[in-house]
Amino acid sequence: MSLIKNNFWANLLQKLSEDRKVFLALVAHHTQGSPGTTGAKLWVAETGEIYGTIGGGIMEYKLIDRAKEILQREDFKPEIQTLYHRTSGSGEKSGMICSGSQTNLYYLCRPSRDREIIEQVISLIERDISGSLSIDSSGMSVAEKAVNLAQPEIQLIQESGRWKYEEQLLNRQRIAIIGGGHCSLALSRVMSQLNYNVLVFDTRREVSTLTQNNYARSVKIVEDYREVGALIPFVQLTCVVVMTTDFSSDIRALLGVASFPFPFIGVMGSHAKIATIFEQLRQAGISENVLSRLYAPVGLPIGSHTPEEIAISIAAQILQERKL
Repeated sequence: MSLIKNNFWANLLQKLSEDRKVFLALVAHHTQGSPGTTGAKLWVAETGEIYGTIGGGIMEYKLIDRAKEILQREDFKPEIQTLYHRTSGSGEKSGMICSGSQTNLYYLCRPSRDREIIEQVISLIERDISGSLSIDSSGMSVAEKAVNLAQPEIQLIQESGRWKYEEQLLNRQRIAIIGGGHCSLALSRVMSQLNYNVLVFDTRREVSTLTQNNYARSVKIVEDYREVGALIPFVQLTCVVVMTTDFSSDIRALLGVASFPFPFIGVMGSHAKIATIFEQLRQAGISENVLSRLYAPVGLPIGSHTPEEIAISIAAQILQERKL
């Protein structure tokens, strides 16, 4: 599952289950330079607990104070607020001078009205099923809905004085790691902390690094690494990193994923090992066009040696390529 996203909603549900109101703030839109980015979330419970952030600083401090006041009310109509992070010019100021702006959505969750909706949100995330969360001035709703890659993951629709927030709940940040050793465990941890859905594949069953991997949404055992490509859902959203125990297994894995439109395929290894893998792939009929799209060796060249350093170098390259 997506641990960060799910923990946010799970902890919110815990407060609703205690029959407590919760003030919810979501960043529905931002412009460049804003400390709060689209999708950032914060809640403040009636008991005083705070979880998440929408950008920090004096803006968040003032909002938390306001949230505590709103939580004393019997009801609160959902609203949006656009804040500008500058000292001059038009528009409401956040008190920060970072540049850019952000539009926040504020919603008061009530146990009797919203508990079941939050339960549905969590269920969809845990089952990795595509769904949509909608909030407008009349309330909140959630439903299963096919992912639409032509639309942004989060969008704020405003027209004729009305607004609607829509969030596709399927996590579009996804990675499949082929191989379940020490580097795989370290990469699973890093990518999970970056809010990626992590899938791990291996041909071995009794491996300590697989049993220790609590960061992956699932760990699958396959008979042949060449099967893996067909087992990965949402291919167009998923980065693939190959890091098996030997170069022949790497080749089987690459043969299994090369024909699919994954946005990122990387393979770990020295330059000498990569040269051997490429020659074997050519002999297997893999075209130069496909080979040119492989990140090999995977990871930014930061002089990494330990599993943790290697994981950081790979994560940084994935993030770098995602932004291009």
